[in-house]
Amino acid sequence: MNNTGKKFGGRKKGVPNKLTAEVKKKVQSLLDGAIDRIDLSECTIAERIRLIEIGLRYTLPTMKQVEKCPETEYQSIDFKDLIKFVD
Repeated sequence: MNNTGKKFGGRKKGVPNKLTAEVKKKVQSLLDGAIDRIDLSECTIAERIRLIEIGLRYTLPTMKQVEKCPETEYQSIDFKDLIKFVD
């Protein structure tokens, strides 16, 4: 039993998973064959847009939603100028 906290055996860091790579290749070849059989001249504009939408989902990385917090700008205050207003 390993009580040292160190990793022994298994896949090294940066080495791709073989099963994932094989599945990706098979899915890619299946999609290539299906895309070659689609007759775009028979598709409606809505169907073409939907095909593009589906294709982009798998070709472009998905963006993570980020909430933008307003940045607060702080002004420097010169206390000597504040004394003028006290009088």
